Amino acid sequence: MTRAFFAVPFLFAAACSTSTTNDELTAEDYDDTAQAISSTAAGDGNGGDLASMSDSASIALGVLPFGFSLGGNGDINGNRLGVAFSYSIRCEDANGGALSPCDDRTDSADVDVAWSGTLDTSHFDASVQRDGSWSIRGLQSDVVTFDGDSSFSYDATLLSIFRPGAEASFSFDASASYDAVAIDGDTHDAIDGIATFNIDARKVVTGTANDVDKTFSVDATIEFHADRTATLTLDGDHVYTLNTATGVVVRVN
Repeated sequence: MTRAFFAVPFLFAAACSTSTTNDELTAEDYDDTAQAISSTAAGDGNGGDLASMSDSASIALGVLPFGFSLGGNGDINGNRLGVAFSYSIRCEDANGGALSPCDDRTDSADVDVAWSGTLDTSHFDASVQRDGSWSIRGLQSDVVTFDGDSSFSYDATLLSIFRPGAEASFSFDASASYDAVAIDGDTHDAIDGIATFNIDARKVVTGTANDVDKTFSVDATIEFHADRTATLTLDGDHVYTLNTATGVVVRVN
């Protein structure tokens, strides 16, 4: 099955959507939302917040990710598979002394991050825009801790892994908060901590007997684990397992 990317005008040229309360959301609505959220976090290694966290930790230690360079204004800029990333970073050593530029002595850093473009993964294509900031602590230790907030919006088309042949197009506006998300200092894998999301969504589904066009809101929580998985919970009781390396989600209940 060939994936299809529908540009933003497609999403907003569809017939007027209907507002849906969360009591009216179906299991399929939650499945598609879970798949979309997982892609913003994991993005099968090519994008998403976990890849951006890994970039930030490397940059803080003076190591530029492949394809990134130092801009004239001091920001770090690069491109990963169609998505442009920009990082503004301020670093300190273990004694609180400022480091400029950042290098292998960095123990803590504050990062402003922005990325935008077309994120192309094995599960979805999306036009994405994200802005946020992180505080990074413990870069000289085995476990690095991230805290921060962000806002993001994207228009995505997913081939549903839950209903083969169906395409779900989403328009998302969301806020996210990362609370003590720990990553391994060597591998940069997320191993602990929680991310929470407040999402306003529009969903358009084609390729099924009953096509869909609806708007709704969802609260989501991602709890990271040391085995490269995470538990994704939607509205408190719709639970999924997320593979943080690939972005694949599996419904638990």
